[in-house]
Amino acid sequence: MTLLAGLTVLLVVTLCVQSAQDKVTLEVLYPQKTITVARGSSVTLSCDANYDSEQCGLVRVVWLQKDTELSDPDKYFTTVNETVSDGNMRRRQVVVEIVDLTTEDTGVYQCKGECENGETAMGHIIRISVKG
Repeated sequence: MTLLAGLTVLLVVTLCVQSAQDKVTLEVLYPQKTITVARGSSVTLSCDANYDSEQCGLVRVVWLQKDTELSDPDKYFTTVNETVSDGNMRRRQVVVEIVDLTTEDTGVYQCKGECENGETAMGHIIRISVKG
C-alpha cells in the first residue's frame, strides 16, 4: 500500500511539473561549463532565451560578468538573432565574443533575460579562466 501511495504522489508531482513547463513565459538556456584560455585570445559565449511574446512583452537579453553588463564595444562583440516558433513563442539567441582576453576577464559569466513585465530568468554560470 505504501509503495502505491508513493507512486501516486510521484505521478502527481510529475504532472504538475509538466503543466508548469507548458506555460513558460521566459527561460534562458545554454550549457554550464568552465573555459580556460590564453591571454590575448578570444572566447564566444552563446545563450538562447525562449519566451512568450504575448505574456512577456518586450524582452531584453544580456550577458553579465559579476552582475555587470558586457557593453564595451571595443571589448565585446554582440550579435542577436530572433526567430518565431509556435504561436507567440520566440527564440532570441545572444552571442558575445570577448576579444583580447586579459586576467581581468577571469571570472563568472551569466546570461540574463528580462521581460517588460519584470519577470527575469538567468542561465547557468560559465567560468572563464585566463592563463598567461
